[in-house]
Amino acid sequence: MEGGHGHEHITFLWWIKVVDGKETTEQGHSTREQMVAFIEAQGNNSVWCPDRNPNVTGAWVHTHSNGRIKYVQTVADSRKTDNLLSLPLR
Repeated sequence: MEGGHGHEHITFLWWIKVVDGKETTEQGHSTREQMVAFIEAQGNNSVWCPDRNPNVTGAWVHTHSNGRIKYVQTVADSRKTDNLLSLPLR
């Protein structure tokens, strides 16, 4: 996070590649801009964010814009959610 606490202030996102529902050993981190570019190229169903509570279903990560910058935020049942902001900071 940089300069605030909202989704547009997320600077880096940590990820683990999942194939056929199983985690692989491939993992890393991407800048907000890299993640926006990836989602825009691969589609809104390309990045999944688990819920902090393992008993609750997670949500897809979509790109959004506040008119100044593009950022990422989870969307579940057609509504924006705070799954990314709920995850522990690294």
